[in-house]
Amino acid sequence: MGRRKKYSPEQVLDSINQWFLVHGNPPTVEELRKVLKLGSTRTALRYLERLESDGLIERWAGARGLKTLKVNGMGLKTREVPVVGVAPAGPFMTAEENREGMVRLPTDFFKPENAKFFLLRVKGNSMNRCEIKGEKIDDGDLVLVRQQAVARPGEVVVILLDGKATIKRLSKGQGYYILKPESDSPVHAPIVLKNDFRVQGVVQRILKKGSDILSL
Repeated sequence: MGRRKKYSPEQVLDSINQWFLVHGNPPTVEELRKVLKLGSTRTALRYLERLESDGLIERWAGARGLKTLKVNGMGLKTREVPVVGVAPAGPFMTAEENREGMVRLPTDFFKPENAKFFLLRVKGNSMNRCEIKGEKIDDGDLVLVRQQAVARPGEVVVILLDGKATIKRLSKGQGYYILKPESDSPVHAPIVLKNDFRVQGVVQRILKKGSDILSL
């Protein structure tokens, strides 16, 4: 049986950063083991301990309690974003902004850079066929929302109406607007509105199973 490949700290760090950019969160020890094709999680842990002692990562309790501090020897540019509550992908639910914490994301996620952004937890399945940058919006995901008061037809928006919020795709009719679900469930119906609704922002990116980040 051949000897398993050994990795430099820079190679392991690069694998962690690549995972983060693809998935929107850091890998677990088991996920890192699989990416590096290591024989055991103990070996993966030793790599993480080496990175931490070299000041390349920061770790804390939890399966995804990890953030990188450098990328290929350069400072990793990140930005802190608040998680402000739940965004129902289903029937209208009362919108209660309840800051649950902060998450740091790569600055590449924010365009334009000077815009305001926030994260919301998705609850429901009315948008589970909707794709944003190749990822579908499922229950338990986090969505990154660019805060703005207006939106164009075709965009996936967070709408506030009479103190209640939802995520839907915005469409325009003759003198009215439609909030369209994109779901594999027939229980979700389009919602027809006049101009008496409030746009909170436009969904820019999905962090799959992002609620796991908050529960660690």
